[in-house]
Amino acid sequence: MKMQKLCTIIILLFSCLSSFSQEDSTTLVGQVLLENGKPAESVSISFKGTAYSTVTNSNGMYKLIAAPGNYTLVISSTSFKTSEKQITLNKGSNTYKTQTIEQDATQLQEVEVSGKSTVQRVQEQAFNVTAIDLKTIHNTSADLNQVLNRTTGVRVRESGGMGSNFNFSLNGFSGNQIKFFMDGIPIDNYGSSFTLNNIPVNMAERIEVYKGVVPIELGSDALGGAVNIITNKSVKRYVDASYSFGSFNTHKAAVNTRFTNKNGFVANINAFANYSDNSYDVDVSVADASTGAFAPERKYKHFHDGYKSGAIMAEVGVKNKKFADYLLLGAMVTGNKKEIQTGTTMQRVVGDAFTDSKAFVSSLKFKKDSLFTKNLSASIAASYNIVNSRSVDTSSNRYSWDGSHTVANLNSGGEINREKTIYVYDDNSLQTNTNLKYDFTDNQYVAFNHSLVSLKRKEDDEYKTITKPGSPTIDKNILGLSYNLAAFNKKLSVIAFGKKYFLNTSMIAVRDDYADVKEYDIVKNSFDDLGYGTALAYFITPDVQLKASYEHAFRLPTAEEMLGDGLLLLPTLGLKPESSDNFNTGLSLRKTYNKHSFGFQGNFVYRNAKDFIQIQTQGAQSQYINMDNVRVTGFDGVLHYGYMNWLTFEINATHQKTINTNKFDPPGSNIPDALNGTQLPNVPIFYGNANLGFNFRKIRTDNDNLTVNIFANYIDEYYLVSTTLGQADTRRTIPEQFTQSIATAYVFGKGKYNIGLECNNITNTKVYDYFKIQKPGRAFTIKFRYFLTN
Repeated sequence: MKMQKLCTIIILLFSCLSSFSQEDSTTLVGQVLLENGKPAESVSISFKGTAYSTVTNSNGMYKLIAAPGNYTLVISSTSFKTSEKQITLNKGSNTYKTQTIEQDATQLQEVEVSGKSTVQRVQEQAFNVTAIDLKTIHNTSADLNQVLNRTTGVRVRESGGMGSNFNFSLNGFSGNQIKFFMDGIPIDNYGSSFTLNNIPVNMAERIEVYKGVVPIELGSDALGGAVNIITNKSVKRYVDASYSFGSFNTHKAAVNTRFTNKNGFVANINAFANYSDNSYDVDVSVADASTGAFAPERKYKHFHDGYKSGAIMAEVGVKNKKFADYLLLGAMVTGNKKEIQTGTTMQRVVGDAFTDSKAFVSSLKFKKDSLFTKNLSASIAASYNIVNSRSVDTSSNRYSWDGSHTVANLNSGGEINREKTIYVYDDNSLQTNTNLKYDFTDNQYVAFNHSLVSLKRKEDDEYKTITKPGSPTIDKNILGLSYNLAAFNKKLSVIAFGKKYFLNTSMIAVRDDYADVKEYDIVKNSFDDLGYGTALAYFITPDVQLKASYEHAFRLPTAEEMLGDGLLLLPTLGLKPESSDNFNTGLSLRKTYNKHSFGFQGNFVYRNAKDFIQIQTQGAQSQYINMDNVRVTGFDGVLHYGYMNWLTFEINATHQKTINTNKFDPPGSNIPDALNGTQLPNVPIFYGNANLGFNFRKIRTDNDNLTVNIFANYIDEYYLVSTTLGQADTRRTIPEQFTQSIATAYVFGKGKYNIGLECNNITNTKVYDYFKIQKPGRAFTIKFRYFLTN
């Protein structure tokens, strides 16, 4: 009944607002060409000093809708001269003459770019979103995790070097509470070979980080936000090849290419390979086996921490056809192998156990505007994933940090598990994401989304030649409906949405793990509930924007959380979905004065979560559990300054408290929770980043370029284990950390040839992360990149 009243109020509100949005408007249609007569794609078109903006399509065409009046039309794009023309828009439709933009390689640094970039337009959505332009860092060896870790509100915690497990935290929510996409397709079930710490920056054009409310078209059950990786689509033909090598015998190679022809045929190929020994030094205080006393710290080198991974992706299809704006069929093959050096903490040393994974992913992408009617558009993204993973723990050896070992009783357990195991699991999953959009007017539309994930797992223990009867299954369905409105000459943007969540699981419980079940019991569970929310943004002036959003959301557990991995992660079959009420509000400012640009963005975050899913240690292993209640409050902000295209400076900071609000422990009892009101363990509280960048042009010729970026990262001390606030014990906290890095790149040959040099953690500071596992110290990298386009 309450939901019906809320929907009625929202509909009445939108009916009133839509009357403002349907005021007299006019449409401007035009085309932009390059000097060679080819269409200019992804060029920014805007009316100076207003929020009206768009970009050209693959044919160089654009359509801009605004109120009648006099405007300054700005046409701008990187490396081209900016054009400004005075025009008058009358009621109805207006056509502007075809405009040719000229390349300006020699005077680009003197041009004031008044148009809005794609990144800026993304950030002006009603959602609390940060867009990261990756084109400026394509010459670095960073992976996407390292790039995101410099973003306000984001903290990526890793358990070591390349290929290590990581936990992605966004405004207090972490792990699978944050969903990851590539071009709108979920990558959750692509396997461990294809994750953010594997994907090279060259594959992507930008990253969109949504904090809180997530766009309905992503079809996600994200609880705290989402990360959408946008690949390069604006260049029609190119080859981008790179190779880097560095400390700890680390090697990375990547090749990305696209071919299109005038008939609309498209072919994309992406491939990458990574390898590292991860043979960095760590300082370890080892506990005495008999007394438990910790000895003084000593320096040791990782000796069993190698990692290798690779992937080949290919897509073929057509675009700009009558039946489809694009239709692409794709296939991807990936694989990786990870040696294991420690258990969940550094007290357990491992010398033989490892994990590996192979995956095959087939995909379909389809999009069509003006489907049956000019107001209706549709898109479908689907993938079928076959992932084979192994966790191998069969050694009777017991290792010390110096690499020496003894042989235990051959009948004893493995290095990590109580029993030796070769746990093999095959995950077959179907993922589909379907979107329909209907435009009522130029300023309001409705969107419908259906998202499906259907996963089936086959489990074996090849060491004991035991196959569990039956197969665990997880089926998720999410239905979404949203209403989107732009009013008051697009100063106000409003989005209201509802989601229906469905989860059905069938699990195999084993008596060894659950004493109250038979040898093999099938446990079935189901869940369905309703989520809803709204987001709005308002331009107080063309340079100042206010945002606010609220949602009541659910996050459904993943296969990994419920089923484990057979080695480091234990299963939790009874894991319940999380729910959360999330509120975000923010203010952004962007101003340009001649050659100077200034920017500020600040946000306040409030989360109140129930059945919060959190990972906890179980000796050398870990397991996901539900907490009853958790509250997250936080602030984050970023300041930006730029001088022409020569200097940029940016600094951001995040402060968040993640508080246990359980009244009783265990839940449902009358026993007060002794940790009520305390900070959750292993969650950073205050952290920040800074970046100072220089861009030097015409070093030797008119076409070369040198960039230098200095990075700084700070993390305040935070709690390692649950504790009463204020309790002092250095082994119960992760210490304060401050690191600096430098990256420089030289570009010559009209952008074809690129050389990059980096030094991470210049001062070789001790850096710790998840469960106080020490990460690599100072590291050097050199990268060679070749980029050709026409």
